[in-house]
Amino acid sequence: MIPRVSLALGALGALALFAACGKSAPKAPAMPTLPGMAAVAPPTITGNDPRAALFLQKGCPNCHSITAFGVKSSSEVGPDLSLAYADVQQRFGVKLEEFLPNPTGTMQMVLSQLITLTPVERDSIIHILTQLHEDQEHTQPDNH
Repeated sequence: MIPRVSLALGALGALALFAACGKSAPKAPAMPTLPGMAAVAPPTITGNDPRAALFLQKGCPNCHSITAFGVKSSSEVGPDLSLAYADVQQRFGVKLEEFLPNPTGTMQMVLSQLITLTPVERDSIIHILTQLHEDQEHTQPDNH
């Protein structure tokens, strides 16, 4: 828990630095939109987990909520990415590490035409979603 706090405090410090310099804080880039979804409202963000930044920059909340980070999609077209690690295996029969580099279905179109991920971004997303899954497993009561 301490690393998250220090990262959040670091982000707050950066915002304070911008304010002190008389510059406004950098704005998040406009999220890419799917055809026909230009009128989708931006997501509601109630959390401050710095791990959400990559998902926000890439536009994932146009379709997906990430409830573990306090990010709620206004459209909720896709499943909650907080559960993606287990959901991908259940729905597609492959691990997230295999699916994200070679997606199928809607995500094949999205990740080839609308959202491009560098290998580093893809690996970061896999790491974050795996970490979320592990966090969820540790907080669930033992069912034995």
